[in-house]
Amino acid sequence: MLKIKLDCQFNDFDLIIDQQLPSDCIIGLFGASGSGKSRLIRQLLGFDLNHQKSARIDFNDQQWQNSSTQRILSPQKRGIGYLAQSIDLFPHLTVEQNILFGWKKEASRFDLAMIKNITRQLDIQSLLAKKPEQLSGGQQQRVALARAILAGSQILILDEPLSAIGEDHKPQVMQLLKCLQQQLHIPIIYSSHNRVEHAFLTDYLMTFNGGRVIQSGDYETIATDINGNFSQMSDAINHIKAEVVEFEQDCYVNRVKTKEHSLWAGYRPIEQGHLVNLEVRAQDISLFLSQSNQSSILNCLKVTIVDFEEVSRHQYIIKLAFEDSFLIAFITKKSFVSLELKKSMEVYAKFKSVSVLPLSMDLDQSRL
Repeated sequence: MLKIKLDCQFNDFDLIIDQQLPSDCIIGLFGASGSGKSRLIRQLLGFDLNHQKSARIDFNDQQWQNSSTQRILSPQKRGIGYLAQSIDLFPHLTVEQNILFGWKKEASRFDLAMIKNITRQLDIQSLLAKKPEQLSGGQQQRVALARAILAGSQILILDEPLSAIGEDHKPQVMQLLKCLQQQLHIPIIYSSHNRVEHAFLTDYLMTFNGGRVIQSGDYETIATDINGNFSQMSDAINHIKAEVVEFEQDCYVNRVKTKEHSLWAGYRPIEQGHLVNLEVRAQDISLFLSQSNQSSILNCLKVTIVDFEEVSRHQYIIKLAFEDSFLIAFITKKSFVSLELKKSMEVYAKFKSVSVLPLSMDLDQSRL
């Protein structure tokens, strides 16, 4: 358990947090720039103490800080692997020296073979002899991420860790982080503006605004809470777990299956039998009263309307029960009225295959 109780004042900005968080998962921090995410992270690191009016931070059975007793555990004793937005590699050290800077063999979760596999998955194994000035921004961020992973004996804290990483590397890096957490049981605090990253990675979510936590809880619960700010944003995302059945070479698309449905996903081959996480934007879902196949829209799910909310003068958000989970969709008020939608009504949710992004969910211990 990570217990945080903070009252901090930054000029005209107050950070007030009172949360008890699980310490066995990925905790996502979401909010606009200036909402308080990075300031909270710096408090967890043991920085900016002069801004505290009161503070109490406990991580599992270790007390990091208690302002009432003036106890402060120094940052280097907290076992935190930290990646800042600014990256901050040591310019005089090689990539390999940077990566190993905070690694302590005796206390680390990682041996040399695992380190080799991490550098391979981050695609930096060919860069080990180079200096930071010889690297691109994305390469520097992957090197800094490797350094943070190896330094984190108790917890990883990552602030916008994929902001400079190209789309060709993001899926693999995201899978590595998921694998690290699930197989090595290292908690990760993950701050990002990117909803796709949160949909794949985050187990427990905190949303911020004006130095306060607006929502806090299980990711899937918050992501499908149609009364909450997180789900009502126009870029809201659904995620559906499925298994790859085959790759149809002629049309260059994967057929995947959930418990009861077949779907078409992706633009590149995925190995048969792999589990995938399908990302479907709420704006991309259309609702139909019948299952007509006379359409260019390939994917069709039978769903039940659980609830709905009018989010603007022209738009509704709809909560849909799908198999053992929920989806959300945005439709116009005109469509809502025309279709005469009601709670408990069975409808069909359709979306194009191009709006589905496959990300492998397989977590193979040998890959570390």
